[in-house]
Amino acid sequence: MDIDFVFFHNQDMLQEIYKHKWIESEKAGYEIGLASAAWDWMTRYRPEWETRRNLSLAKSNQWVLHR
Repeated sequence: MDIDFVFFHNQDMLQEIYKHKWIESEKAGYEIGLASAAWDWMTRYRPEWETRRNLSLAKSNQWVLHR
């Protein structure tokens, strides 16, 4: 999987990465760093997160279009 640093421009994704960084750092007992957290989150959670987010956005856009 290619990691494209799109998360720097997507605040929702960056927020998820920061949460992941905090959780994984707590588990490890030391600071894992943003790059490690981003790589781990992008490879483990990004596909599912994007699917859920896109569904949510599609539902909200339908509401706006049908107002």
